[in-house]
Amino acid sequence: MKITLNNIEETEEGITTFEKFKSKRKKLSPGSQNVRKLTADESSDRSFNSSDLEELRGRGILDELISIIKSGKEASVYLGRCAEDLFAVKIYTDLRVRSFRKDDIYRQGRFIGEARVKKAIDQGSAFGVDAHQILWVQEEFRQMNFLYEAGIPVPKPVACSGLVVMMEFIGEDGIAAERLSDLSLEKDEAEEAFRQSLKIFEAIVSSGRVHGDFSTYNILWHNGKAIAIDFPQVVGLNSNTAAKEILLKDVNSFCKSFKRHKLDPDAGKIYNRLLRMIDY
Repeated sequence: MKITLNNIEETEEGITTFEKFKSKRKKLSPGSQNVRKLTADESSDRSFNSSDLEELRGRGILDELISIIKSGKEASVYLGRCAEDLFAVKIYTDLRVRSFRKDDIYRQGRFIGEARVKKAIDQGSAFGVDAHQILWVQEEFRQMNFLYEAGIPVPKPVACSGLVVMMEFIGEDGIAAERLSDLSLEKDEAEEAFRQSLKIFEAIVSSGRVHGDFSTYNILWHNGKAIAIDFPQVVGLNSNTAAKEILLKDVNSFCKSFKRHKLDPDAGKIYNRLLRMIDY
C-alpha cells in the first residue's frame, strides 16, 4: 500500500494517508514559529523515502504527518500523529543530496558488521552510500535509546525505519518546545538553563560518550527543563581516538552558544572538569 504525506490544507477528517514530496532540492524556509503547517507547494516539493513511512504505518505506530517543526539541510522534523498521540518524526535527507558527508571522524570505532559493508562505505559505491546513511540514522536511534535508558533528559525513542527516526514529541498542544538558541531568557532562567545543560553534558560524558554537536542549538527548553536532541554524531570516548578533540570542540561550542544569553562560561575549566570524569 502506497503512503503519501497529508496535504494538511485539504485533508478531510478521518483521512490518514501520506502525500509524497517530489523534489529533493527545495529548502523549506523556517516560519516565524517553530511549528507551522505545510503549504500545498511545500507538500509537493519536498522529497523523502515514503516506504520508510509505510513501514511505520504498517506497524501501527504512525498515522499521519500534520505539520513541519523544523527544516534543515541534513534532516527535517515533522509533527506526526498516531490516534490521539503526537510524535516528532525526523526524516533525513538522502546522503546523495545532503551536505554533511565528511563524517569519518564520527564513524571511527563504530560497529559496522561485515567487512564488505565497511569496504563499500569507504569506497562510496551505491551500496556503500545506502549502508552509510542507514547506519548513520540507526546510530542516532541507538544512542538516543541508550541515553534515555540511562535517565538522561532526551526524547524517548519510539522507532527507526530507513531514513526516519520517530521519537517523543516535546511540546504542548502541537506546539514544539523551542531550542535554547532561539530564546531570549531572563538572567535567572538563563543561569538555570545553563546549569541543567551542563549537567546533561556531564551525564553524557560520564556514560562514556561525547555528543559531537552540543550547544544551545541542540537543547530544547520546555517547562523549565533542558532536553538534549540530535545524536547521530555521538562518539565513544574509548572507541574513538578523536574523542577528546571532539569533546573540546563541544565545550567551546557549548560555552560560545550561551553567550547570547549574556553568560560567559569558562570553557577551559569545563573541559578540564569533564576530562577528570573520563574513566579510561
